[in-house]
Amino acid sequence: EESKFDQVMEVNAKGPFLGLKAAIPAMTERGGGSFVITSSVAGVIGASSLSPYVMSKHAVVGLMKSASKECASLNIRVNTVAPTFVETPMVKKFFKDKKFKDMVLKNIPLGRLAKESDIATATVYLASNASSMITGTSLVIDGGWTAQ
Repeated sequence: EESKFDQVMEVNAKGPFLGLKAAIPAMTERGGGSFVITSSVAGVIGASSLSPYVMSKHAVVGLMKSASKECASLNIRVNTVAPTFVETPMVKKFFKDKKFKDMVLKNIPLGRLAKESDIATATVYLASNASSMITGTSLVIDGGWTAQ
């Protein structure tokens, strides 16, 4: 349905665009900084039956790559974290379907969902000076799902 597509794009793609647009002037005044956008493993691979979501997360990665180049001269770094399924109440609801849960876990070589702390630690790292040479990167937190 087109209205659902629009809603997914509004939240997942337009939201980070507007956030970055609003943050750049303040970050520039402060001499730079780090902007971390939440994408998804779906931003670096495809997934059947999830086209609008996948498209929106690919848009986030494209935004990050362009913004990282545009903002580099301002000393602003732009990256994404791209997690797999995270152990949250919402995901636990999806996992009531045993076939779905088994399919997802089969694709994660480490054999578990990400924890909220896995995503938080990666985000803090990208936001910190410890990653001062990292911009234009998606830090994929997927337990090996996208390993090639």
